[in-house]
Amino acid sequence: MTTLLYRGNKYFQQNKAAEQTPVQLTYRRNVYKGRMNDATHHNVALSDVQLTYRGVSYTR
Repeated sequence: MTTLLYRGNKYFQQNKAAEQTPVQLTYRRNVYKGRMNDATHHNVALSDVQLTYRGVSYTR
């Protein structure tokens, strides 16, 4: 049984941890670059947005 320590107090874990198979992550350059380009174009389109906070206007 696993003993946990929280702020100086010991606790015993009542249930078992879930057993999950690990996920293999992969790097896909084309997907990453495409999403970065989309985000860049989206931010350029939003660059002239007028914002107002407490009566003061700002340009993003």
